[in-house]
Amino acid sequence: MPATSKSPLIFNISLIYRRLQRDCYALAALMLWFMSAPAAALDSPVFYKIDYQQQQAYLLGSIHIGRQDFYPLAQHIESAFRQSDALVVEADISQGDTGALLQQYGGLSADIAADVNASRSVFCQSNQTLCQALSPYAPWLQSAQISMGRFAQLGYSPEQGVDAYFMANRHDKALVELESIQFQFELISSFSTATQLQMLDDSINASDGEMLDLIHAWRQGDDSALATIMESQPGDADELLEKLLWQRNHTMTQKIIQLLQHKTHKQLFIVVGAGHIVGQQAIPDLLKQQGATVTRCSLLQC
Repeated sequence: MPATSKSPLIFNISLIYRRLQRDCYALAALMLWFMSAPAAALDSPVFYKIDYQQQQAYLLGSIHIGRQDFYPLAQHIESAFRQSDALVVEADISQGDTGALLQQYGGLSADIAADVNASRSVFCQSNQTLCQALSPYAPWLQSAQISMGRFAQLGYSPEQGVDAYFMANRHDKALVELESIQFQFELISSFSTATQLQMLDDSINASDGEMLDLIHAWRQGDDSALATIMESQPGDADELLEKLLWQRNHTMTQKIIQLLQHKTHKQLFIVVGAGHIVGQQAIPDLLKQQGATVTRCSLLQC
């Protein structure tokens, strides 16, 4: 699942020349900023402006792991966040009784324990402590924890994930959920045993390169590569695409439209997983079908 390494900055060359014709001093300042800016400031994750019934919102595709050099994000993203009075996320992880949710949705069924152990047998030879800790849990949950552990070995953590960054810096902004933690636990635990076992296998056997492809595609705003990665999921593709992406895209779109219709907040800053805003039945396309004007934002324009 290789991601394209082409930078979106390549497509901004014509804009640079037009700016040069209008204001050479502005271009000089811009180039000096590019030369001195940290790498994160030059990243261009997939980011949209939404206009609907005289209301405005911004929509950012996130990944749930990160590292310090991700931040601060590009100036146009940080500026939109500062100007917004509400942060909208998939789910507020501080809400809900995690222990009770794990007990209700995360337990390992005795009838598949042997299959789970067989799937992770080689991995557990060199990761005995982790495997012992994960033994009581369902394969979907083991898959998530193993993936997080592997990303940690590559230098990335959920504590520095994009959604966590905005949650930590929202200050007095209102916080709005599109879903809930309980909904997400219930959803993922509903996947078939075959799909959960394949998820576990993939978390163990995906190469470091494939994992880094996701991060590279996100930082570059390569929506084509992101769509390929997200739509090439393990297990029963129909089940995962329908339940994990497409059905949720439709319900989250309706919630966004409702928030804009209610006009409770002057400007929304919406953060959802990048897989929800690329590929088939993506949220930006669904918003357009509802009558919204959706504009892709870049470093130089929005």
